[in-house]
Amino acid sequence: MSETNVRTSRGWWVAGILMLGSVLAPVAPAATEVVSAETPWRAYLVLGPGVARTPERLELRRSRGAWWFELGERSESVRVTTVRRGEPTATETVNLRERNPWFSPLPPADWAGAEFDDYAWARFRMDELADFIGGYGVTVPGDEWPAKFHLRTRFGIVDPRQVGDLTLTLTGLGGAVVYVNGQEVGRAHLPEGPLHPLTPAETYPREAYVAEDGSSPLPYLNAGAEPEETWKDRYQRRLRTMTVPIPADVLRSGGNVLAIELFPAAIAGPFHGHRGRGWSHLGIREAALTSSSGRGVIPYAEATVGTRVWSARPEEVVADRVSEQPLLRRNWFWTLYTARGMPVKGFAMGNPFDPVHPIRFAAPRNGTGGGQVVLADLDGLRQVSAALTAPLRGPGGAAILGDAVRVRFAVQGEELHFADGLVAQPPADARAVPVWVRVEVPRGQAPGWYTSVLEVRGNGQTFPVPVQVLVTGAELPDPVAFDSRASFPQCPKTVARHYGVDLWSEDHWRLLEPSIRLLGQLGNDVVEAPVILSNFPAAGRAGRQPGRTSNPEEWRAPLIRFVRDGGRLVPDFTILDRYLDLAVKHGGPPRAISLGIWDPASARELADSYENTRRDSRDTEALAPPTVEVWNRTTGEVAVEEVPNLLADDAEAFWKPLLDGVRALVVRRGWDERVIVLGLGSDVRPGRRTGERVRAWAPYARWDILSHFSGDPRPEDGRLIATGGLEVGIRRMPALNASRPMSAADLGRAQEDPPEFLDLPTARWQHQPYSPPLLFRTLPMLGGRLGQMGLDYWAPRNQGTSITSFFSHVSWLAVPGPQGAEPTVRLEMIREGLQDHELRATLVRRAATLAEGEREALLALADELGHILGHGQYLSLHETALGWLDYSPRLQEAVADLAGVRTDARWDRPPAP
Repeated sequence: MSETNVRTSRGWWVAGILMLGSVLAPVAPAATEVVSAETPWRAYLVLGPGVARTPERLELRRSRGAWWFELGERSESVRVTTVRRGEPTATETVNLRERNPWFSPLPPADWAGAEFDDYAWARFRMDELADFIGGYGVTVPGDEWPAKFHLRTRFGIVDPRQVGDLTLTLTGLGGAVVYVNGQEVGRAHLPEGPLHPLTPAETYPREAYVAEDGSSPLPYLNAGAEPEETWKDRYQRRLRTMTVPIPADVLRSGGNVLAIELFPAAIAGPFHGHRGRGWSHLGIREAALTSSSGRGVIPYAEATVGTRVWSARPEEVVADRVSEQPLLRRNWFWTLYTARGMPVKGFAMGNPFDPVHPIRFAAPRNGTGGGQVVLADLDGLRQVSAALTAPLRGPGGAAILGDAVRVRFAVQGEELHFADGLVAQPPADARAVPVWVRVEVPRGQAPGWYTSVLEVRGNGQTFPVPVQVLVTGAELPDPVAFDSRASFPQCPKTVARHYGVDLWSEDHWRLLEPSIRLLGQLGNDVVEAPVILSNFPAAGRAGRQPGRTSNPEEWRAPLIRFVRDGGRLVPDFTILDRYLDLAVKHGGPPRAISLGIWDPASARELADSYENTRRDSRDTEALAPPTVEVWNRTTGEVAVEEVPNLLADDAEAFWKPLLDGVRALVVRRGWDERVIVLGLGSDVRPGRRTGERVRAWAPYARWDILSHFSGDPRPEDGRLIATGGLEVGIRRMPALNASRPMSAADLGRAQEDPPEFLDLPTARWQHQPYSPPLLFRTLPMLGGRLGQMGLDYWAPRNQGTSITSFFSHVSWLAVPGPQGAEPTVRLEMIREGLQDHELRATLVRRAATLAEGEREALLALADELGHILGHGQYLSLHETALGWLDYSPRLQEAVADLAGVRTDARWDRPPAP
């Protein structure tokens, strides 16, 4: 590790002398931590191509080539020259403060100032930043490199005149400039004088790149990993430490802003690995602001003592019990795709020097919205309550009344590291309680600002927080009519098990209804109707192994059971009929009813489609017969009995009455019979003879297949005929749809030519249960297709069982309340994301009917999402700083304007608190 001399605005400081003085001095009391390991840091990351230094010039490096690169004469511009066959062909000037094809935008010019509003910037702990973008240089997995990093935090000063020994110690990669209240107080490993935003830091020596032989690249290190002793001194050359004394005349009494601007060094050693990957030349490891005397400063630990409220955006992570262990290392696989799903520890206490903001959000009519404030006391909270002092009042005396406005408390369970369950009563023992205001805006509600005050109480104190809700003129259809498509499997048996009631008893139906109500709010399109008891095979060949069904049999609750009529088993549709009644009551007609009648372990014939392997049919030996539940109407007892395989001689006599009965139930309700799909196939699925036989019994029925589809033909004319000759009604596949949103042009094409089947990608690696709420907020917006997140698989969750057949790691989005399922923060974020996809789809649909000049602005707004969410590497949540907070309200306002519902109330003109 190198200790650098630091150039400051007060002169040259030699860190080595300071270190020597500390060695010779008597042992002193521990320094006062003014910014500690608990202090939140606001972060803003700029991404772009790697900048490499050659003997002749700087170059931008991407996997497909190199471009000459020059810093522009103006501080916000760069010049990029395209080179072909070694000769320059064209030069473009890029403004770094605007959207451009090379770099994500710079922060506002006044970002380091004391008055800058950093509410949109994500908050992190320093140890998390060290994992996300520190180490010994995080691995760069593609063409986007960390190009600039900006950090801010606030600290407290009692009296600047008493402060004489306040010092920042910073360790990181690249170079750094330090500001206090907007004034530079020090820099290191950077040239003197004015700096361009992309000025390269001091070049690293070759020893920082290679082993002793001078050419073999040093191995990559995972986050938090330490190098082998053989090369440790070479890795240490990447780390640079600076010590900056903070002069008293830049300080002010009360809150102060410490800002750090990190610059990458240009790459001067070998690129290596796949597609020219390397290690980031920008990062941070540690930052501490301390006072050896403690005079005139407010220790951060003392500043957080007591009961207070602090502001948190809906997408932020709030934790009552903050994990002491790093979370980033729990799973390495997601880092191949996106940082948006990486977990963030969150905070129990926000920075006490940050301002408290009103709870402010926008919501469309017939839609929902919400916001939170956090009540916290690190010594514990007692007698917590919260309520609005008056109804939300808006223009002309209009109000939002009754159950349309709900105050809820977010609680942290045993399964997640942050407060997630939204319940009516606060937890009894907590240090941090997020208090949420959720609003369901009625149809036809007068648009405008609606205001009230939320009184939050705890530990004998009362905190008034303004609530400001912008009801926009946009009006949404019911979720069942959304452009989006979604599937959230629901588990009746786990509801019965949790509450200790008999399955399908009246108590069970009462407790089950809240789950189905939540499904309706999510626009759930698929009713899962298991028939045989082991019909959720694991993807691939694991499903052929007895006992390897990925939904354990004990959690399957068939919606169709059988009864004895004479000597025959006949299907009973009582449960399915009632379940569909509830689905219609709370949502509307489903787009698919998936009858689980097939299982690879009981099959005599299989088809295969995996890793470009395609086989329409192969005979196999059934490992176990299919089984169903048989209900005794007289005693109420339920038994399990074996039934014929689909290829058995007596299969038609058994299975066709079931298919005919479901069809009759569907037709009686006035629905298209093609909502009936059969499942569940996977990479191993029914073969051609099986498909032909079932097609003869039910020519309208298609198949529900959960597969990689890597060996299947592509859809043609809106239809997908999968390997095995199976027409697909639901395609569930682990599509990588969590990185960049669908463009306006792609949305338009999807609207013009939608497939005949439900396309439900699962994005299985992009989300985890413990991913930040922002991930769940943005996931539906990326393509409007969302499959296989479990709603209420509570018992498997509590036992640590993985419901891997979902191609999803999320098995629950609701928590058990006193009378059934209650929503979580993650579920509400999905709801709002689905709304925003509907708004984007509306803009694109409406734009197609307008003249070209009018169309451009709408399509540009729809495509802004790509600029906000298109930079998903390295750092969770950082997209919130790129205009995220304003995006949904502007979508809503644009849709309202198109509908001719105009109002003077606008998102950028909020009411006074």
